[in-house]
Amino acid sequence: MIGRIQYGGMPTAALRNGNGVDYSYLPLLTIWMQNFLLSCDWGTSSFRLRLVNVEDHQVIGERLSGDGTAATYTRWKVCCEEEEISKENFYLRQLRQEVDALSDKVSIPLRDIPVVISGMASSSIGIKELPYASLPFSLDGSDAIVQRWGAEKDASYSVWLLSGVRTAHDVMRGEETQIIGLASIDTGINTGEAVTCIFPGTHSKHIKVQKGKIVDFQTYMTGEVFQVMSQHSILKDTLSASNNELPIDKTDAQAFCLGIVQSGASNLLHTLFTVRSNQLFEHITKEENFFYLSGLLIGTELRSLKDNGGGRIVLCSGSNVFHLYELAIQELNLQDRTVVIAPDIIDNVAMEGHLKLFQNHGG
Repeated sequence: MIGRIQYGGMPTAALRNGNGVDYSYLPLLTIWMQNFLLSCDWGTSSFRLRLVNVEDHQVIGERLSGDGTAATYTRWKVCCEEEEISKENFYLRQLRQEVDALSDKVSIPLRDIPVVISGMASSSIGIKELPYASLPFSLDGSDAIVQRWGAEKDASYSVWLLSGVRTAHDVMRGEETQIIGLASIDTGINTGEAVTCIFPGTHSKHIKVQKGKIVDFQTYMTGEVFQVMSQHSILKDTLSASNNELPIDKTDAQAFCLGIVQSGASNLLHTLFTVRSNQLFEHITKEENFFYLSGLLIGTELRSLKDNGGGRIVLCSGSNVFHLYELAIQELNLQDRTVVIAPDIIDNVAMEGHLKLFQNHGG
């Protein structure tokens, strides 16, 4: 697992000279940096770039922003009206800027270090749209579709773009890389038994893994429906936003569990309106109503797991909704079948997937 941030054994004094880099050490630094990789998770609404030691998987530094593919695509559409630049070159130029910014942050010239990118960067609003890989999809990454660019004249690093996976009726980009990362760090999913991995998010994924392969998955629009209902519908004035990352208090937990219960009581299109009646009749506070709506939607998503044949469940949640999903699993009496992966591990599985794919595809 990822430990504390350190400089992988290279003496810090050999890297720095005042506030910058001591380039007299460049030959030694170049040899040292050959064991490094730039791991990039470029989603619809977020961007994350990490400098990683390939040998010990230590993170040297990272860049985080909300500058995802959707915002980048919008900027390109505006920019291409003012200057002739292809979408591909526009994205690669932005990537170079991010690499340069990370280089400044860690005070290391990031020369000749390949960049591996997953997420929506391989979609129609990304660098280049790549075809999806098909199922079954091996957890060793051998079935992944990879687009490579060699070093450009103004950037000495190569770029590896990873595609997603599809079924006949569903698609995903990014989660397959996270699953590869999970399997590589011995989290118990790479066994012969059938396991359903739950990745909560804007578009939650329930990914079925069996005998070392992804064999099926389903997408649930839980996060997006919550956003639309809470910000753009008649329900928006009945809610008061709260911080989901911390364990919630008793009254909010009760409201959330009430939403879980109601998610199985009747049709969702009806129970959604009870969010409004809760506030009209002053049954619960606006903050409690926020958690009630969360319970309705998360409960609706997870109820399908009660009928999936009793297989093992693996909760793979980041910290933002971890406590809510854990509470929902308990309320639905699924805890005996569920293995919970700690959020700090999930925070690093995309990076682990990048390392695995890079090594297995000739890196």
